[in-house]
Amino acid sequence: MVRKFCKKITKSVANDNYSEEEQEQMEYALVTVSFELIKIISVIIIFSLFGYFKEIIIIAGTMCITKSFIGGYHEDTQIKCFIATMLLTAGILILSLQCNLSFISNCILIFLSIFCIWNQAPVINSKMPITRHELIRKNRIRGLSNTIILGVISIALYNYSSYYSLITWTILFNTVLMFNKREN
Repeated sequence: MVRKFCKKITKSVANDNYSEEEQEQMEYALVTVSFELIKIISVIIIFSLFGYFKEIIIIAGTMCITKSFIGGYHEDTQIKCFIATMLLTAGILILSLQCNLSFISNCILIFLSIFCIWNQAPVINSKMPITRHELIRKNRIRGLSNTIILGVISIALYNYSSYYSLITWTILFNTVLMFNKREN
């Protein structure tokens, strides 16, 4: 249904002004953004119903700002992706509520994540490979920069808000998910 809707929108916008390849690229981008929006909005609604609106906004924001540039774990269907996102988000939320990190522990987790991202990012998805070296370099710089900025925010928030741990655990989860490749 979403794919058909996106195809109709793309055709109406593109008319005869774009090549078939450009229309396919626009349709792919629209489908991807649509599914991501549906997933994020659904996760926000579900966790908000349990009283975690602020927390889920911080987790979702951190995920969007970092994961889209560093790459990593992907599921092969939208349902699996949604379930994985729900489980990962619940894990991050539970850890942030249950585990009190010391200042030093928080800093170590942030620096470890930054080091791993610096060495690994971006992880290229075989189903959607990026082949342009310039784009790979830009994603690496953006992912690393965004993680550093969020890490500094987490460290700065340590004495003022418990939300620092949401940022730290989300960054750590995104970093760990960069190392999921299995060779067949």
